[in-house]
Amino acid sequence: QAASQSCLPAAPHPQLGASAMKFGKRLELLALPKYSGHYIQYSELKRALKVWTGVEKDQATVQEVTHWASSFLRMGPNPEVSPEMRLNAMLRHEMERVSKFAELEESGLRQQLSRLEEDVKKRQGAAEGDWNALAKRLDELCEQIVQLKAFGSLNFSGFRKILKKYDKWSAGKAVSPWFMAEVVRAPFMRVGYTYLLAQVNRLGKALRKAGAFEGQLHRSSSGVFDASLHPSKEVVFLIDPSDTMQVRVLLARNLNMKGLMDTAPERPRTCSVYLDTPDMSVYNAHLSDSTSADDEANAAPASLPCGSIHVRHCGSMAAAVVVEMPGSARREVAMKCDEVQKLLRGSLPSTGGLPAQNAALPG
Repeated sequence: QAASQSCLPAAPHPQLGASAMKFGKRLELLALPKYSGHYIQYSELKRALKVWTGVEKDQATVQEVTHWASSFLRMGPNPEVSPEMRLNAMLRHEMERVSKFAELEESGLRQQLSRLEEDVKKRQGAAEGDWNALAKRLDELCEQIVQLKAFGSLNFSGFRKILKKYDKWSAGKAVSPWFMAEVVRAPFMRVGYTYLLAQVNRLGKALRKAGAFEGQLHRSSSGVFDASLHPSKEVVFLIDPSDTMQVRVLLARNLNMKGLMDTAPERPRTCSVYLDTPDMSVYNAHLSDSTSADDEANAAPASLPCGSIHVRHCGSMAAAVVVEMPGSARREVAMKCDEVQKLLRGSLPSTGGLPAQNAALPG
């Protein structure tokens, strides 16, 4: 049964035509006033990248960027600090700032939903007006979940856009794939929405049982969707990706969902680990490597300061270890996960194919 349109949490802003805008304008359009000051500082980052990559040389702009960045970067005007290092420090600061706010919002939502669950339990047998007030509180929290998801998605787009700008303006190799892997794992991208939706589902079930949502369901006569006409068929609805969380919240509120977790879900696990030196010399060697694309899959950069290891998870009990030695062909060795643990602790496992134990490897 389809829920009425009034049950849907309100969208943060109309997005018609927003995708065709430049991201700076799009951010201004879609940013919620309640989150003001907590979004990625896209315009400031863009201006700083222009200065650090040499695209912008106006002295007034250079001084403005230096003053802005000095409030959180402790590198000073040292010319030996590469643009990549400045970019990394600047983006990490932004990522931590955005993530801290998202974590506070998630914690607040959990607490409010828990308090609402307690109030629902206390008011068994209460009057209809009390139930409607509780249902209104749930709808407001549902809207906040949708808004928090939109906040994370908009910031993710901001990091992706600013990194593409750097790749375009810098003369070095692209860094966006490397840093976007960090963004994906940032706390603002790992909000426990499954846990929040489980709370919404429990509340929705209790409030429906009390009759709080009467008149909001059963709109089949309007032609929206009549489940009785499709008793044995799977019906697929196409929705805009930006509305995904809105639909998930709507389903959790109005249906008895199976499979929603009652406890917090596990965080996504890291499936790849690169071991490097403290000053990232292996990574920098790859950036400066001039090996052709055809040779790159087999030969490690000759400028590697030492050997390097890339551990890639390949299944429940297996992993692949890629070993690089300066100027030599890459070697990939399959091993069990318990042997990988020995390797990371500094012990050479029984699996063959790895360099001798006295070889220079980071870590």
